[in-house]
Parts: sequence; structure tokens; C-alpha cells
Amino acid sequence: MPKLNRDRIREWLEEHNWSVARLAAECSALGEDSFPEGTLRNAVNGIDPMRAGRIRVICKVTAKYGDGIPYAQLVADGS
Repeated sequence: MPKLNRDRIREWLEEHNWSVARLAAECSALGEDSFPEGTLRNAVNGIDPMRAGRIRVICKVTAKYGDGIPYAQLVADGS
């Protein structure tokens, strides 16, 4: 399973003044899966990997709120 590019996702969160909690809520609302805040926080911090399907939901959420992050940029190098 790939890991998130922690610098890219943190940059997006900062630019949009979002918390991990808001990202988790938006992903849960848009996706068919529940995104627990703690699980997402670990992924954003580069600690834990994340299923590719969940990463694609994050891509959709970032696109919905303006400048989306493509999957290739959201996945860390070497994942």
C-alpha cells in the first residue's frame, strides 16, 4: 500500500486552512467508506500507508474544493 506525500497534503491543508478532521469528514461524506480522523492523521503524517481507493477519494475532495491534487502527486515517491 502506498503512503501519502506528507509535504504535498500538508501544503494543501495549510493553503485551504483545513484540519485533518475536516478532510476526514469531507472524505467520509464523499466516499463510500468512513475515514476515521486518527487513521487519516497517521497517513497525512507519513506514518501509515493508505489504500489506493482512499487516496483517490482524497483526490476527489481536493478537486471539489478547487485545485485538486492528482494521484501521482499525492502518493509519496517510492510507494
